[in-house]
Amino acid sequence: MIIVTLGDPGGIGPEIIVKALESLKKKVLIIGSKKMLEFYGKLLGMEQWRRSEIFDPLPDETFIPGRPYGRASFFYLKEAISLLERNRAKALVTGPISKKAWVNDGFNYMGHTHYFESRYGDLIMAFWSEGMKVALFTHHLPLREALNRVKIDNFHKFLENLKKQIEKFFPGENIICSSVNPHAGEDGEMGKEETEILKPVLKKNSIQGPFPSDTAFLRAELKREWVIAFFHDVGLAPFKLLHFYDGAEITFGLPWIRTSPCHGTAYEIASKGIASEGSMKIAISLAMKLIN
Repeated sequence: MIIVTLGDPGGIGPEIIVKALESLKKKVLIIGSKKMLEFYGKLLGMEQWRRSEIFDPLPDETFIPGRPYGRASFFYLKEAISLLERNRAKALVTGPISKKAWVNDGFNYMGHTHYFESRYGDLIMAFWSEGMKVALFTHHLPLREALNRVKIDNFHKFLENLKKQIEKFFPGENIICSSVNPHAGEDGEMGKEETEILKPVLKKNSIQGPFPSDTAFLRAELKREWVIAFFHDVGLAPFKLLHFYDGAEITFGLPWIRTSPCHGTAYEIASKGIASEGSMKIAISLAMKLIN
């Protein structure tokens, strides 16, 4: 069984779930507002979502498209985790939430991954497509703080964990490493991280790199490799440019599989019927693939 959480009921989560299930013809367990699913089902003229099991833990609440509901989206997630921890499902696909809405409603977590790490320890945020695949060394940190995390012990631990996850879920796929500094540091002229931190750990683990980040992602796309990016936007700018509609997020290191569309709530287009379900379709399909 796969659990799909609605995400923020005021965002595009309900719409893209209805659309994705209509296209995939799959049944899942949806946790979230049945009223919102019915609203979008009627708006779009789609009924396939009704074949899925619906668990609405807040049946008396009414939501307005375009408004943030941090409490509801956080509650849906906690209900899903409760089922997963009782082995009632094997995978979780999370609809998009608003980090600001969570904080405003008293949940001081910068998104799903931050919350998962508070419960399960260090995890790896990764993004998958048929072409490029990206694993982030740091995520959702100010750049100065992220740079301070680039230490030899941290990188060694990260690389060991990443290799285990790739071997488990994507056996045989290659991993390469991008750089911290421009031009991969130019042999120490533009920074010492590549020569003093990255190269010794990469050599020990038989991983190629570090390649300059301005070319590493081109190689990763052409050869369909996994590429390590040290900072959030360095990895996600090229990924989302090429695979915003046909890529999905994976969280490595959880006791169960978790995927998600690689975009946010898009409150401004909620209820207009124009949100693309592409990334949600990939997230659900990828969860099914990883289960098998």
